[in-house]
Amino acid sequence: MSDTVFLPHEILTEILRRLPPKSLLRFTTVCKSWRSLITHPSFISLHHRHSSSVLLLQFSNRFILPHRHHHPSTTLRLPSLPHHDYSVVSFCNGLVCVAYGEHCQTVIVCNPCIRRFVTLPAPLQYPCYYTSNVALGFDSSKCDYKVVRISCMVDDERFGLSAPEVEVFSLATGSWRTLDHGIAPVCYVARDSPPGFHDGLVHWVAKRYVAGGWYNFVLSFHFEGEMFREVMLPESLARRTSWGMIKVVGGGNGKTLTVYDVDGGSPCSCNIWMMKEYGEVESWKKAFSFLMSGFCLEAPSLGMMLTDVEIPPMELCVTCSGEVLLLVDVAGRRCLYSLDIKKKSFTDLQIEIGAGFVYCGYYAESLLLLNIASGVVSY
Repeated sequence: MSDTVFLPHEILTEILRRLPPKSLLRFTTVCKSWRSLITHPSFISLHHRHSSSVLLLQFSNRFILPHRHHHPSTTLRLPSLPHHDYSVVSFCNGLVCVAYGEHCQTVIVCNPCIRRFVTLPAPLQYPCYYTSNVALGFDSSKCDYKVVRISCMVDDERFGLSAPEVEVFSLATGSWRTLDHGIAPVCYVARDSPPGFHDGLVHWVAKRYVAGGWYNFVLSFHFEGEMFREVMLPESLARRTSWGMIKVVGGGNGKTLTVYDVDGGSPCSCNIWMMKEYGEVESWKKAFSFLMSGFCLEAPSLGMMLTDVEIPPMELCVTCSGEVLLLVDVAGRRCLYSLDIKKKSFTDLQIEIGAGFVYCGYYAESLLLLNIASGVVSY
């Protein structure tokens, strides 16, 4: 009589979906039935839905998943790339989108957890008077991951006066498509403008020239409908022409669109804006402000003051619980701080950021790319 025990499919699935991707990758070699189960799209989706998000820091070509209180950190790496001027442009469900070249003409989608990547075919090539941005997102209606590339004209005569050219790459079909001209509004999106994600949409801060001046707004792209939308900014930001910074901040619980601005005045004001009702300009609220004068950073509503601060804080992302993570340089020590606006607390997370820091966000491990054979390379 055989001692072999066969587990019912439902129980085996329940056990395996609790394991980390690296273990599951090894288990694909156990037998054909396990490989078939682990690489099936429904199991990959099930596994990801039960994955928890963790804080991720990017340094050059590696990612650190830090553990607080002096516990060891986990390191994930990108594949070796032939260019040094690449940039990580977005994250989506455990996938990382990397682009390099002046027009983002080379795009890589990578899963650093299982060390798989695919290099996308070359998109359309535009002349030197265009600048491009890309972002990775998920089309839930087709269970497809897509990369959108918008290319804006920057020549002197038509700068901010023409609609961008738009292309979409489908990971399912392995090809680019050019969307109809004019589907995006007339605008300009600066090169390397960081995308912010909210409720399945990608957002950039864009601008166009109207009525003798510049008008700033948030440009959003919906991956399911492949449509653009304009989201108006508060009037003080929409008509800003002075030096400063406006950026859409990613993360959060999908209920609130967040924008961070530094006005560049004296004293310098760093403001966090939140839109309670998406698309309703009246629902914008200045949720929090820092004031920076000289080397002193002050938060009047908290009664907090930090000295020896050389540059304004950099807002990085919003956590699922609504806390805002900021990078603050105090006396040459760059650390992550957590701002809880509701509880009125500003906490040093004791995570020191060294040289080469690029990005901070939340990341969930996944098995994506494991079930795709065409064009996927292991590293």
